[in-house]
Amino acid sequence: MTAKMSDKRRAAFLKALEATGNQTLAAERACVSRSWVCQERVRNPEFDAECRKLVVSADERLRSTEGNRPPQGWGHLDGVELVVRGTNGRRVQIARTRAGQWTAAGEDRFLEVFAATCNARAAYEAAGKSKGSAYTHRRRWPAFARRWAAAEETGYARVEMALLENLLSTPELPPECPMPPMSVDQALQLLRLHQSQVRSAGRAPGRRPRTRTFEELRPAIVRKLEIVLRARKRG
Repeated sequence: MTAKMSDKRRAAFLKALEATGNQTLAAERACVSRSWVCQERVRNPEFDAECRKLVVSADERLRSTEGNRPPQGWGHLDGVELVVRGTNGRRVQIARTRAGQWTAAGEDRFLEVFAATCNARAAYEAAGKSKGSAYTHRRRWPAFARRWAAAEETGYARVEMALLENLLSTPELPPECPMPPMSVDQALQLLRLHQSQVRSAGRAPGRRPRTRTFEELRPAIVRKLEIVLRARKRG
C-alpha cells in the first residue's frame, strides 16, 4: 500500500501545480512520483478538487500572457528548457519544449542576429527555424512581435548608418554580433524591404497595389485629354 503524502510534499506539489498547470512537472518539482499524486487524488476527493481548481486557475492566467516565456523560476527543469504551451483551444500550461518549438533562447538568438543585420532570413536560420515558423510565432505571441519590431528598427538604423559611413567596419552603433559584409546594393535592398515597417514609407514588400476602378481613374484621364486638346489647338 502506498504511503500517505506528507503535508510538506503536498504543499510543494500544489504550489508547483498552481504555477504551471502541469501535474507531471509539479510532481517532479515536489520530488514525488506522478503515480503517487494520482492515487492521492483518487482516495482524497478534497485534494482532487483542489488540483482541478489550480489547473483551471493556471490555464486562465497563462492564457492571458502575451509570450511563451514561463514565469521566473520556471525557465528550466532538469536541464530542459520550459515554455508556455497550449493554444487553439487546448489547455495552456508550462511544459517541456518539443522538437522545433520556439524557446526563450531561440527568440533571443533570432532577435540578436536580426538587430545586427536587419535580415530576417539570416536571423531565423541562425535560430535554426524556418520562415513559416518565424512568422507564425510572431503572429501567435504579441510580446515577440513587439521585440521583433524593435529589433527591425535597430537593424534598419545600423544598416542605414553603415551605408552612410560607406559600410565602414567600425560603425557608431555597434551590434552585439558582427554585421556581415555586404555591398551597397545589398544594403539598399535591405533598407527598401524594411522601409514600410520602420519608416512608414512606401508599401510593404510583396503586396501589389490595388487595381483602381474606372471612376477613380476618370479625373486623371480627363486632365490628360484636356492637355492633348489644348496642345492641338495651339498647333
